[in-house]
Amino acid sequence: MMNSDYLEDTYRPAYETWKQDQTPEGNATLLNAIDPIVQKGIQMYGPESPLAASRGRLLALDAVRKYDPKRSRLQSHLLNHMQGLRRITQQQHSVIRVPERILIESQKLRKHHQELTDTLGREPSDPELSDSLGVNPARIAKIRSYQPGMSSGQVALSGAEPATQSSNSRNAAADMWTRVVHQGLNPFDQRVLELSLGLNGNKKLSNQEIASRLNRSAGAISQRKSQIQNLLDQERDLSPFISE
Repeated sequence: MMNSDYLEDTYRPAYETWKQDQTPEGNATLLNAIDPIVQKGIQMYGPESPLAASRGRLLALDAVRKYDPKRSRLQSHLLNHMQGLRRITQQQHSVIRVPERILIESQKLRKHHQELTDTLGREPSDPELSDSLGVNPARIAKIRSYQPGMSSGQVALSGAEPATQSSNSRNAAADMWTRVVHQGLNPFDQRVLELSLGLNGNKKLSNQEIASRLNRSAGAISQRKSQIQNLLDQERDLSPFISE
């Protein structure tokens, strides 16, 4: 026997049950049943993010409350209503939600960091991570800025030490030279420098912590830091030129 409305048979049992049980539990059961429609709407109208997924489910539930089976198919009705995700997307771009965006980028950063660590057998340097993510190091630093980080200074051969007033007041020439040295190092030494100074928002670590992260001995890290420090010390001789 044919039904006298447009409601799809796939969703009829869940919809009719929900009409009798519009409690939070009933809403959850219905949302689970219409999830294929919700996911389609998110792909069509919204950004790929946890916020869009949450808003999409709320829009779908609101649409079900206004649904009339005698006027349209449930999928058509929901997808039409979910066009509201476009407005939410525009609002996200015009009134940026930093925590949400940073959360997504931070998760992506951690994922690529772990994948490269597994592949390389050590933590990747920031340039390696930058290439993998397709973003510049400055963006990586911004993502990390929501975590404790240290500014550039002298490589602490004895381990992590509190930043001194003199290290905080290093001039632009010294900072520039640190970047020059960093760019010229191999990826392993780049990572040693990043973790020693807390560059690009990295947390400043001790020799032992760096050794653990890079799968080397503390003595090997100390040796590498000593060689890097020799390069950093050249800034005193070059600063009159690089500050011009």
